[in-house]
Amino acid sequence: MNNDDYKEALFYAASIFNERLGAEFSEENLVLRCFQTENKQEVFEQFCKQYFPDRLEDRYTEDGYFDFHASAFVGTGDGADGILLRTDIARHPAELKHILLHELAHIFCTRNEIDGDNFFERYCMDDTISREEDGSINAGYAVWRELIAELIAFELDDNCDVVPLRRKKDLLSYYEGELLTGNGKMGVSMILCEAMTSAEGEASMTWDAAKSKFTRFKPFDDPLYRDLLELVFTHVREYFIVIDRDFIYEIGVLYLSIAAQAMIASLKNRFQEE
Repeated sequence: MNNDDYKEALFYAASIFNERLGAEFSEENLVLRCFQTENKQEVFEQFCKQYFPDRLEDRYTEDGYFDFHASAFVGTGDGADGILLRTDIARHPAELKHILLHELAHIFCTRNEIDGDNFFERYCMDDTISREEDGSINAGYAVWRELIAELIAFELDDNCDVVPLRRKKDLLSYYEGELLTGNGKMGVSMILCEAMTSAEGEASMTWDAAKSKFTRFKPFDDPLYRDLLELVFTHVREYFIVIDRDFIYEIGVLYLSIAAQAMIASLKNRFQEE
């Protein structure tokens, strides 16, 4: 694929948003840049200098910064939004479509999750009452941000299948293990997403209808995971992408409790083995 092919794929995904969610993506307000491993920093700098100068403050020179398939960039005010796409990875067209839907979901949510403002800039910049509170809000938003983007991408992607939780047990176990690898927020986000997009989740309009179906499977037999799933399940059904500070704080508190519980369990197992 060349750059024009990637651009065509992006605006096809954007047309789905426009039709299904009333978004207003267009060639005037959405830009795409493609990069490969050998020119990643150069492309990033050019992209940001032209459209997103505030992102030049990112730590993009550090190892691991570009370990992504694509990344969403949200412009300030009425400025253009953008996507930075890595193109030196072989992908099936269906996989590319899903990646683009996911990144567009990040932009769509950031533009619409609170009234006329950016949640991350307002609440996740370490300026609240205490460091403990900052930590919970930052953690909660990280979990929510990936969950809602993937949830939207799943619902808009006709290639995604709805399957029962019993067929996802190994996947849920894998994501739970991410709590001990340093990628816990993403792991918990995906656990929640897999539950909500399962046959049980899709068929249940209320938590009362869904609760008994979920609690038969790990990790939702754990009260902390169950409380977290209930929190996001009911919120999505009632408010969709609209969020407030208290909701994100609750997610963060539950996530940090889950992470602490996993660490304690790991240490206990290690001491027993020794």
